[in-house]
Amino acid sequence: MLAAIILAIAVVLAVAGVAALVVPRSRHAGPPATRAERRLQPADATAEGARIVSEARGAALRTREAALDELAARRASVESGEAVLTERDRHLRERRRVFDDRRFAFKKRREEIDARRAALTDERQEIAASVARTADLDHDAAVRAVLERLQAELEAEHASRVEAAIADMIGDVDVTAAIHITQAIERQDASNVDAAPRMAPFSLESLDEHARERLRNALTVIADTTGMELGIDGEKAQATLRGTDPVGREIARQAAIEVVERRLQAAEVPPLLERTRSATRRRITDLGERALWEMQMDGRPELADLIGTLHYRFSYGQNALLHCQETGYLCSSLAAELGLPQETAREAGMLHDVGKAVDHDVEGVHAIIGGELLRVLGADPAIVHAVKAHHFDEEPETELAMLTICADAISASRPGARRDTLAAYLARLEQLQTIATRHDGVERAFPLQAGRELRIFVKASQVKDSDMPPLTAEIAREIESEMQYPGVVKVTVIREASATATAPAQIVPVRDVAEPASTRTEDTVNGVPDSNVTAPDG
Repeated sequence: MLAAIILAIAVVLAVAGVAALVVPRSRHAGPPATRAERRLQPADATAEGARIVSEARGAALRTREAALDELAARRASVESGEAVLTERDRHLRERRRVFDDRRFAFKKRREEIDARRAALTDERQEIAASVARTADLDHDAAVRAVLERLQAELEAEHASRVEAAIADMIGDVDVTAAIHITQAIERQDASNVDAAPRMAPFSLESLDEHARERLRNALTVIADTTGMELGIDGEKAQATLRGTDPVGREIARQAAIEVVERRLQAAEVPPLLERTRSATRRRITDLGERALWEMQMDGRPELADLIGTLHYRFSYGQNALLHCQETGYLCSSLAAELGLPQETAREAGMLHDVGKAVDHDVEGVHAIIGGELLRVLGADPAIVHAVKAHHFDEEPETELAMLTICADAISASRPGARRDTLAAYLARLEQLQTIATRHDGVERAFPLQAGRELRIFVKASQVKDSDMPPLTAEIAREIESEMQYPGVVKVTVIREASATATAPAQIVPVRDVAEPASTRTEDTVNGVPDSNVTAPDG
């Protein structure tokens, strides 16, 4: 285009030069012209110049259009070439990716083949070594090797063979076991008659200030002498003696009742405690000997004292002595059904919790304590092992141990076995709730399973997920330090955030009926954001 413009300018300049040369030449050459002819010569020159300029301009435009067409053609060619190159590049990249995938798969397959080849080589070497060893065996060694292999195969199939044999003999194992257990429970009624005494609070409401002070002094002497703890509740006007020693608790209970009834002073308490202690010891020995006689058992006098002490020991309201007797009867009944020695089973069940008589004085779990006591007293080693293993503190290795475990679980979990006084039960649940709800962010707390589990719901807006484990551990430590309870309390903290949205409740105009409900729903209730927070559990 630039070249055409330059060409047009050059043509115009050339025409102007020619016109300038023509005029002087007309003045000097030839005969003189007329005035009209002289006037026509410049006009002809101008027209000729205009024609030349027009032709030059047309030529320049044609050249420009040709140049533009050529440029467009070349640009289209370049773009087509670029598209082809782009497509080739994409195709090459795709092929490169496929190639990389195949190379990776090939490499992995090669590694698997190498691993299998190495394993095959090791197997061949092992087979060769085994063949070499077998070739060197004599007849007796070969027989032993075959028998050992058969023994291993039989042991692997033993469980399935036993199950199949039992199924052929008695049918469904679960149904048959449930029938035997039910029959064994129905044959026992000892734990339903529990006349063991329990500690109860002493009311101070009807006493004047002087009488209350005298009673507090007397109860303080009793608590100090028997190792109990005296608790005074000013709001309920009650005094309570608490302790872990079952014998000391019973001595304190009897002495406190006599102090209240006779209105004794502190100076009169020590002789009373001596008489009460002697009477309680005789009562314990009598209870132990009677229990051993009922269970048809023999033993040293110390064993009778231990058994009698269990009469004053409770576990979630279940009397420990009656629980041991019931476990002995259940263990004997189950042993009879299985064809095992009934007498040994009855003794193991009766003595399984003997460690609870002294577990408040001796460090350790009552199963191990009881087993060591029985070992010292000369009990059968099979019974000692069953007692130690009845809570899996020692791995059970005998059928007697498994029978003891089953009988203990049946006696403790049967309906109506473990009951507690309503006041103590409610106090324990209330104390669990108090410990949980006094922490910031706790919304609700629910004791479950008679206080064995505490399920706590926290507010999601105040307690974060990272705060839940420390909160759970802190509540568990407080329960352990502030409460007296048997067994284990499981603490579970739940944190859950939920949000609800309510559509407007007013009548919708006719023009809005066709409007989708989703466009009219708001995440607020009466203009206020609504969110419900709940929280957990173990």
